[in-house]
Amino acid sequence: MNKLGQSIYEILNTTLSPITAKMIVEEKCKVVGKDADSIEQGDLNELISAVMGPVLLFGGEAAAQEIKKKLEALK
Repeated sequence: MNKLGQSIYEILNTTLSPITAKMIVEEKCKVVGKDADSIEQGDLNELISAVMGPVLLFGGEAAAQEIKKKLEALK
C-alpha cells in the first residue's frame, strides 16, 4: 500500500475493523482501476464515492459522515 492508500486505510480503521478497512481500500481501488499501491490524488473523488457505500453499511451514517470529511481533507 502506498502512502495515500495507507492514509485512507488509517482513516477507515478509526471506525471500522482492520480487516474491513483493508478490504474496502483494496476492493474500491480496483473499482477506480488502480490498486492500493498505485492510487493517486487524482483518484480521490472517485474513490471517496466508491468507499462511502460500504462505510455507511458497516459504520453507520454518523461514522460515514466523519470518515468522508477526513477523506476529503486528503485532497
